[in-house]
Amino acid sequence: MLLELLEAESPLTFARYMELCLYHPRYGYYARGPRLGRSGDYFTSPTVHRVFGATVAVQILEIYHLLGEPPDFTLVEIGAGEGYLALDVLSYLSLKGLSFPYLLVEPLPNLRALQEETLQPFAGQVRWLTSLSELSPFNGVVLANELFDSLPVHLLEKTSEDIKEVYVRVRKGHIEEELSALSDPRLLERVLPYALTWPEGYRTEVCLELEFFYKELSKKMISGGLIIFDYGYPRGDYYHPSRTRGTLLAYWKHRVVDNPYLRPGHQDLTAHVDFTALRELAERYGFLNLGFTQQAPFLVSLGVEKVLNEVSENTVRDREALKLLLLPEGLGSTHWVLLQGRNLPPVRLRGFGLSNRLHLLY
Repeated sequence: MLLELLEAESPLTFARYMELCLYHPRYGYYARGPRLGRSGDYFTSPTVHRVFGATVAVQILEIYHLLGEPPDFTLVEIGAGEGYLALDVLSYLSLKGLSFPYLLVEPLPNLRALQEETLQPFAGQVRWLTSLSELSPFNGVVLANELFDSLPVHLLEKTSEDIKEVYVRVRKGHIEEELSALSDPRLLERVLPYALTWPEGYRTEVCLELEFFYKELSKKMISGGLIIFDYGYPRGDYYHPSRTRGTLLAYWKHRVVDNPYLRPGHQDLTAHVDFTALRELAERYGFLNLGFTQQAPFLVSLGVEKVLNEVSENTVRDREALKLLLLPEGLGSTHWVLLQGRNLPPVRLRGFGLSNRLHLLY
């Protein structure tokens, strides 16, 4: 049982606790199978309507043309869930008479099985890898839809004396927290400029696993683009003194759960993304930050309404789904798009024609 594994390792950092709860190959939340859509714990843009993936394909095509239409152009998706984004991207490209290899990085066998079922119509184009390290050097586009918000985070708290880290201890099935010294000096480096203004008891998160992603990808991508969809903030907002309880949340049956220890392995754990960290890491590892905006202007700039007519009957149900993707009370303003390029011409990409708020990350 997961609690027994946690007890054997305790005390452990919250990042390790979150890693085991989400990614343990047998008892982790994702290993048990995704809980997407209205009957699950949460939904993502690809589960709302196929027009999302089809519109993303429009941006992919622009990058393909900017690279000079290389014959080895490849698509890579990391954290593909049930595979709906891949299906909709490939379907739209097929509609345009194009066929590219599509690689999915998926370490969990149960998710791979679901993706294989979803992507059966494109079985000849799709291949699976268990980690980024297995990628061969390529030209193309990497997609990361709600990937970074699910990476394990370290949990910090400001005390009257110092910045401490939250550790998790399990005793006889009971979970409790304790504060101790930081497990990694990079944690203090990330928050130090902001911590001086925090009140006592302030809590927040730091994700250190982001660097591994960029370091590995920099070894593999020759030229192309990285398109990131996620919810989060620029660093000044992320570590604002008023955000006293951070962004850490649990989700269960579409309800927000404040207690991350309530159902270990049975509820989703998530923390918002520090988009400034993504900007800094991209520059450190040889990527150029090209665009940053909310999901609604990104999709509208790419002609989402025209794409809707191409991939649906434009019924009332289709229009309602489009509203969910675009309106502020849906996913239109809560989710952001960050596009980073490698050896890509520094042009104004179509997806940022209406809005580019990259300055917020500096």
